[in-house]
Amino acid sequence: MTMDPSSRKDLDFGDVFSSTNAPTGCMINFSLQQKSQVHLFSSYGFHSHNPPVSSHQSPSGSMLGCSTPSLASTTTTELDNSEDLSETVTDDAVLAYINQFLLEDEDDEAFLVTNAPVEDSALLAVEKPFVDILKSAKPTQVYEGKTWMTGTCDITGTRGLKDVVRSTQKSCQLPCEIVKESSVCAAHKGRKNPHEDGSETEERKSKQSALCEEETVREMFDKVLLCSDENCEFRSPLPTDAEINSGYVKGSGNRRGRRKGRSGAGPEEETVDLTTLLIHCAQAAAIDDHRNSNELLKQIRKHSSATGDAGQRLAHYFANGLEARLAGTGSTIYRQIAAKRTSTGDILKVFSLFAKACPFMKISHYFANSTILNASKSATRLHIVDFGIRYGFQYPVLMQRFSRRRGAPPSLRITGIDFPQPGFRPAERIEATGRRLHEYARMFNVPFEYHAIAGKWDTIRVEDLNINSDEVLVVNCLYGMKNMMDETVTEDSPRTRVLNTIRKLNPHLFVHRVVNGTYNAPFFVTRFKEAMFFFSSVFDMFEANASRMDEHRLLMEREFSGREALNVIACEGTERIERPETYKQWQMRNLRAGFRPLPLNEEIMKRARYKVSKSYHRDFLVDEDNKWMLQGWKGRVIFATSAWTSQTCKYY
Repeated sequence: MTMDPSSRKDLDFGDVFSSTNAPTGCMINFSLQQKSQVHLFSSYGFHSHNPPVSSHQSPSGSMLGCSTPSLASTTTTELDNSEDLSETVTDDAVLAYINQFLLEDEDDEAFLVTNAPVEDSALLAVEKPFVDILKSAKPTQVYEGKTWMTGTCDITGTRGLKDVVRSTQKSCQLPCEIVKESSVCAAHKGRKNPHEDGSETEERKSKQSALCEEETVREMFDKVLLCSDENCEFRSPLPTDAEINSGYVKGSGNRRGRRKGRSGAGPEEETVDLTTLLIHCAQAAAIDDHRNSNELLKQIRKHSSATGDAGQRLAHYFANGLEARLAGTGSTIYRQIAAKRTSTGDILKVFSLFAKACPFMKISHYFANSTILNASKSATRLHIVDFGIRYGFQYPVLMQRFSRRRGAPPSLRITGIDFPQPGFRPAERIEATGRRLHEYARMFNVPFEYHAIAGKWDTIRVEDLNINSDEVLVVNCLYGMKNMMDETVTEDSPRTRVLNTIRKLNPHLFVHRVVNGTYNAPFFVTRFKEAMFFFSSVFDMFEANASRMDEHRLLMEREFSGREALNVIACEGTERIERPETYKQWQMRNLRAGFRPLPLNEEIMKRARYKVSKSYHRDFLVDEDNKWMLQGWKGRVIFATSAWTSQTCKYY
């Protein structure tokens, strides 16, 4: 009989191989009268038995887990005919059997010799002294201190030798160490391999750890993203003296946002102008002057640090970019960094730090959600197409606000679009985002549907989005447009194609947020200078609002600001992903695509300015220009947000 490994899952060993004299919970019996070979699995303590066998050797040594050695288990004839047995078993065979019996150290059960037939008296007379010895013997050290025999794995020792022989002929007891490890017999559970219990235990621990981590992440989401009664930025009524006008003045604060990178906490330390060194190094790298570039890099490395002040950190990451550019490895290093997966929990911690240190993200989400709520006041069905949904941090509080409005919340459908992730699961991140948003929709009783699309934005067609005419359609795009190619790379600009696709959707509302960057110049030195001025404002902002050794600040600067700076400095052509434009350039693009800007809501702007003035550093700014909400630090505009609609749409 050949047993297919796949059949073990459906096999109930307690029913098929049962013995009338032994419990069936863990007994596996088979007849040695089979003429064909028996192929079972060594992990269960079985072996291949090839009849006929003429040797009198006990199979106990080769049959792992067989707890009852027996002469009968080595024969292929039935032992009911005891006369044949007494004639064929010689004294030498009996002595060999007794010798093997005494050498067995896996038996800790003695068997009473009772009710033996007269025909077996010669054999039993020889065996009885040794059986008495075994009966009084203590368990061997191998199983000392172990609960080997349990209620489901027990062998009663009150049967006659003939019964023992017969039951052993048909059964083999599994070692109950397996029972100890898995709580129930592996055979009864249908496990593939008892020795895999360790790995299964580790897998269970891993799953439990993942569940605990997921619960922790969920608590963090609730704390960071939701608007609670005691910590809601925009719910409480504004005082009558709330600031309405912005204090933004062009050129205020540090000039062009630049910060001289000076090291030297003490008077005896050498004062170094890192900004000048970086520009000179970039100029040398532009003409492939490796000698001067390397000398300048040595000086920069000497005075820069990833844990220093703002100027030192900026110099550290820009030096990384210059070094990669000189070595020609910028694209490879950037791909390796981009392929590195950061856990959602760490991303949320970075987001939490970002929200505490600066108002940019929270103000942008508040602007977008409030504008969406105003556009869907009377809607029963709302469809949001989000280009660059990433982790979906914007939407839990939107669902919360939907649940609090008068009447039933609308049926919400979100189509999340994002660039595919490197690896075998390009849609893993946005699919996980959908699962989290489903949980929040259940929490707030908002009818919800989610559709994930992982692909290049310029390849998305209108047909892919399943637009329904009875829905209020909102297109949301925060940040992502800066990572698309422009006319300097290809005549058929992907940015133009995406805007044209959005225009074809004829949305009721298009919320557009951009990074207001000027470091998209095709000439390297110009691009390097503009990037340095922009990122100097970013590093200076965190220097004033976050601890230098905060692990999440270090992570943010390494994985986001540092990675973007590396791409801007060390990559060219299609390998350069970071291509931001100013909000004025995007204004012209949107107008050419057929959109018209919507006026900024006065209440939204009033609350945003009040929150920034009361809760954040005085050097943050919130202002408006040409129907764009501007956010920045010390006079430099870093982000800009606006609302648009198609010219034929009269809904808003």
